[in-house]
Amino acid sequence: MSIKSAAIGFAMCLLAAPSFADLSTIDKQTSNAIKLAEGFYQDVLMYRNLNNFEKYIGDTYIQHAPAYGDGPVELMKAIAGELASDPSVNIDIYRTIAEGPYVAIHSVWTASDKSQYVYVDIWREENGKLVEHWDHYQKIPALSANKNTMYQGPEVNIYDSNQDIERNRKRAISIIKSFDNPANKIAVKKYVSDETYIQHNPEVPDGKDALLGYLDYLHKNDANYSTQIAKTIAMGDMVLVHSKQIDLNKKDDLGTGYIDIFRFNHDGLIVEHWDVVETQTGKSKNKNSVFSYPKVP
Repeated sequence: MSIKSAAIGFAMCLLAAPSFADLSTIDKQTSNAIKLAEGFYQDVLMYRNLNNFEKYIGDTYIQHAPAYGDGPVELMKAIAGELASDPSVNIDIYRTIAEGPYVAIHSVWTASDKSQYVYVDIWREENGKLVEHWDHYQKIPALSANKNTMYQGPEVNIYDSNQDIERNRKRAISIIKSFDNPANKIAVKKYVSDETYIQHNPEVPDGKDALLGYLDYLHKNDANYSTQIAKTIAMGDMVLVHSKQIDLNKKDDLGTGYIDIFRFNHDGLIVEHWDVVETQTGKSKNKNSVFSYPKVP
């Protein structure tokens, strides 16, 4: 789990973890990745069982989060160094999305000063250990254009037999790529539900019309973006997309990292959206790209 701010520490607290009623409905690799990542969250981070650290983290640990160095030793130092920073921090997991060796946890951290940070952490599992990590995080603003929090909502529905994850994956990517050409609203018109579109991005109101209006706003203001898709994770009725967006109107723009989560209904239409947005600074304690993933199944 990322530990980016001294304002966010670790403490013993109750975890509102997603409940998978029957993990046997998921393939073995995905099931193992879920149990491993959620176990690390609860056992090591929440209950401070640092002696169990090696149970979850591999001898090789590739770190893509800029705040930390590579390797398990650096991760252990970061955890141990911040354990006492905020003993009353509260951690809640809202959804876990996994596919094969990749598992993402969407969580919110509430500090003692009541400030909140929403995180999406992505791990890669290999041979029963977490061996690679990416994340984005965002402080939750005081005001929002909609009445929804940045994190609440349903968990993944793994029992929805009407879902076609490859169809959903393609449609989610099409929505993300719409921002590269906001004059072209075909994907939003075709793949976002007319009846229900719950928006958790605090800058955009609920509803399909609001999303179309946002694209109109970008087009009228000559927005010029180039988006690179780094990774997708599809499971049940949800698709996660990790991407890098470059603002071509800004000289030497380092990009903005996005992790978007879309929920689909039985007809393959998007009915809910969450995201985490993190501006890139170019500074890092490791030499790994924030957006690079290995070529594994």
